[in-house]
Amino acid sequence: MIAKKNKGFKIVPYRPEHEQALLEIERMSSQGFMVKLETLRPDFLSRASLFEDYTAFTAVDLNGRVLAGVTAAQAPMRINGKMLQTGFGFDVVVDTSVRNRGIGRELATCVRKRFFEPKELTRQFTTLRSGNLTMLHLLSKTYRNTFLLEFLYLTFPTARTLRVENTAIGEPKFGVSLLSDSDKLSDYYEETENGLGLWHTHQIYQLKVKSVNPVLSGGLWLGNRFVRTNKYVPLVGSVLKMTTIYNLTQDNIHSLPEVSLQLYKRGTNYMQICCRPSDAVYHALQKSALNAFSHYIVGTQELKPDEQLTIDVRC
Repeated sequence: MIAKKNKGFKIVPYRPEHEQALLEIERMSSQGFMVKLETLRPDFLSRASLFEDYTAFTAVDLNGRVLAGVTAAQAPMRINGKMLQTGFGFDVVVDTSVRNRGIGRELATCVRKRFFEPKELTRQFTTLRSGNLTMLHLLSKTYRNTFLLEFLYLTFPTARTLRVENTAIGEPKFGVSLLSDSDKLSDYYEETENGLGLWHTHQIYQLKVKSVNPVLSGGLWLGNRFVRTNKYVPLVGSVLKMTTIYNLTQDNIHSLPEVSLQLYKRGTNYMQICCRPSDAVYHALQKSALNAFSHYIVGTQELKPDEQLTIDVRC
């Protein structure tokens, strides 16, 4: 089924012939401010295909040129011990030459009407960098009500020694786990003897550094040469290979330094951990983190800070 033509474009189901154009749009849409990053991955569905049920749509102009794309999946979420099935929208990419024409909003509406609603996925959400005001504005127009819950990505260079300030973290209200036992995921994760999970994000996508603000590098000019004084800020052209930690508990948080060292020896140069700003996890690890990127879970139903929440590491 093809959506009605609207303002010179239409929404169609994703097809393999859209692949290269969507990857190029994504590559040219840099992430970040102080550090500009481009996404590298083998195919546009590299994340979506790891869910049991997923879809993708593409926006094309009347001549068939690819303008934008989006993916969505049915994703599990655990709230106060109860497993729920939710609609997760992600990987929205729009060509910079056609932004502010309502294409993103049409894609979001298409996902809601053609995928979420037929499957009765009434709880719908996405995750966004807190500074992504464009997407927040788009979602506020697409849905009557949206609710925000802040969380952080703590990033650790595996080349640097990680220190855990306090292992008595109790049972955090916010957690990340792999909420699936699908066989097709076996190549993407591993779990240690104490239950700590390693989701190898770098096998799904990697990030290449396009530029670094000199202020962030802590650099200085010596004659006509720029010298970096912070060796943990990535070099332009370097590729960030990331592993995401899940199933973090009071019983295994002490093993993070050894896990980080092993990842470094295997060529994975960054490790990331999700937590909330108020969690004991944040206070135990933030001194070793290179940075803490603020994100929101943006959903159609409220997630209360005092609820026990576990999101799927694939999200």
